[in-house]
Amino acid sequence: MLIDREFSVKEALLLHKELPELDPKHLEELARIETLDVDDYTEADVRAEVIDPIVRILGYQKGQFSSVDREKHIRFLGKAHKYIDYTFTLWKENFWIIEAKRPLKGDNFGYSELSQATEYAIHPEINASIIVLCDGIKLEVFDRDEDLESPMVSIKIVNLSRDFHFLTKILAPVNIWFFYKRRVLRSIDKAFEVEFNQSRANEFLDIIERRFAEKTNQIRKNFQEMKFDHDVYDRQLEAASLDEIIDIHYFMPQSVKSVRVMNSALGAKVDQVGEYQVFSKLMPLHYREFNPNYYMYLLEFLIEQDQKAINYPSLPCWLFERGNNNPELLIKKLIKHMLTYFEEDEPRKIILLASSAYRRIYKMMSVIQPHIQGSAEAKHLWTRLNHSEFSWGQIVSSSERNMILDFDRLQLNATTSFVKQFCKDKHTFKTALAKHHLNELWLLESAIFNKYPNYLELMNERDYGELHPTEVIDIVYDDVAHGCLCILEKYPKWKKYVRENHFDLVVDSSALGSWSANKIVGNVTKEKEYLDSIRIQRFFFGDVKTYKELSEKYGYGNR
Repeated sequence: MLIDREFSVKEALLLHKELPELDPKHLEELARIETLDVDDYTEADVRAEVIDPIVRILGYQKGQFSSVDREKHIRFLGKAHKYIDYTFTLWKENFWIIEAKRPLKGDNFGYSELSQATEYAIHPEINASIIVLCDGIKLEVFDRDEDLESPMVSIKIVNLSRDFHFLTKILAPVNIWFFYKRRVLRSIDKAFEVEFNQSRANEFLDIIERRFAEKTNQIRKNFQEMKFDHDVYDRQLEAASLDEIIDIHYFMPQSVKSVRVMNSALGAKVDQVGEYQVFSKLMPLHYREFNPNYYMYLLEFLIEQDQKAINYPSLPCWLFERGNNNPELLIKKLIKHMLTYFEEDEPRKIILLASSAYRRIYKMMSVIQPHIQGSAEAKHLWTRLNHSEFSWGQIVSSSERNMILDFDRLQLNATTSFVKQFCKDKHTFKTALAKHHLNELWLLESAIFNKYPNYLELMNERDYGELHPTEVIDIVYDDVAHGCLCILEKYPKWKKYVRENHFDLVVDSSALGSWSANKIVGNVTKEKEYLDSIRIQRFFFGDVKTYKELSEKYGYGNR
């Protein structure tokens, strides 16, 4: 990466773009160009056999957002007519030029070649800072704003495939765009190096801010018209292995579309590796870091498989009734577990509660210890540098979003360690010790509040833009039941089943604030004392004191 000395590391990372490795077919084309015998080439031959393929590999194509114009006509004083070999545009704005030459002697171009190209570059219709000269033997790149004595890049065509990355760092469409943004900053530096009137500087800043305000609508219009690649992640899901899907993606928040892609890929694995392999991995008898996301995706997958009339193999699964592999019974048992917050499966209930507590604590630490956010900003800078400018991940990247992703990752890692710590073996859970540890987590939360009584104010001002209701879940809100009903609401058969067989539990979920429950039974209200009794048993094992303390500190004491 070419980092201008006048920019800080952060500025440089935001104003450059690393590109992926070249496609093998492009490398083959560059290798072919290296072997050309150009001694008898005309200028037209150089353009056709050397420059045109280079232009395509760099990413320019007539009529695209990064386009090339050949033989562009310009006029000078006295109506002198000139034609530029190549001019390059981004979104119809000129950015740089190439002038082709017949093969010349010498390792470098001379004054006559550069002066002609410079004359073209400074024309007001062009105004290009970057000038490229190529004669089929050598290629040189000049920055006319900085230095017209020495090229910023000089490449021998016989070394083209080896040195091509020097060209992409400057001339690839996105990088030339960033070059002009750096050029603007350099111009500001130059203009204000000698400024001595603060009022005039303030006035200029006002002008800049007005210009940016005027560009807002254009930026929004450009955004609406741009074709971003939203499907990169879904393509990764489609190609993921069984272990990757179940051990990684099943634990992470997913869009509705991604869940569909993920479970479709998992369904394909059933055909590829067999039912036993998939279902024993999905629903193992041993304890692991299952979270609400996992249970939601599992429930939807089982319902989809039930519609295909698949009979599950006999497995040592915690959802199976002995000797019964009826898919419907399996789904019904999972539904009951989710609607009751696993009241009949205390180890898995403890794991869920610990997972939520870890997340709340990690978020608290990020708020009261701002240096923790440094890694989130570094990840954002890395994304901006290395991801395609047209990828959706790059568009939505921010330090705040990375903090939220860190909450997901740290929560999962801590829960994994928690499960390992309190599993005597794969099938025996140390319930009393795990409960004791969970209580210690709640005490730590309370201690942080006591040390930082204005924590909620700090959190609100920090504002990560988090949609996940971290402070609510497993304090006053049942996200597991809500997630279950989100899935069932989409399937008439199971929506009817849960209304007829678990009506009271759905009513409780509605009263606790679940909009998915509202769709099934309507909006329900209950007395606060009744809701408190549910929360105390469901989330705190009957510990009234801890419930009241945490719910009040989080500002939910009166709900």
